[in-house]
Amino acid sequence: MDLKRYYQELRKKEAEIEGKDVYVVSLDTADGGRAGVITQVPKEIGCKLIVEGRARLATAEEVEKFEKEEAEKRAEFQSQEFARKIQVQVVAEPRQGRGGKERS
Repeated sequence: MDLKRYYQELRKKEAEIEGKDVYVVSLDTADGGRAGVITQVPKEIGCKLIVEGRARLATAEEVEKFEKEEAEKRAEFQSQEFARKIQVQVVAEPRQGRGGKERS
């Protein structure tokens, strides 16, 4: 690949995309990349992945679905963590002393 062209494309892509972070969807690659995995990455890395043909920008619908699923996973994790931290305390009834009276 021509490095001059590569960096021109990279700068062009960075100028096209607004914001600090972007959502990208991975593509199949010869080195084992799996298609369809959505990831939030810094804009510089996202643009690099796009220019190299390893990913594409995620659509608004894909981003919405991804964020919803992540929120559900976070809520489930927090629920499990809360359940794990719950403490149970066993309190025994007071013993009765001689003569059937309760001890003070």
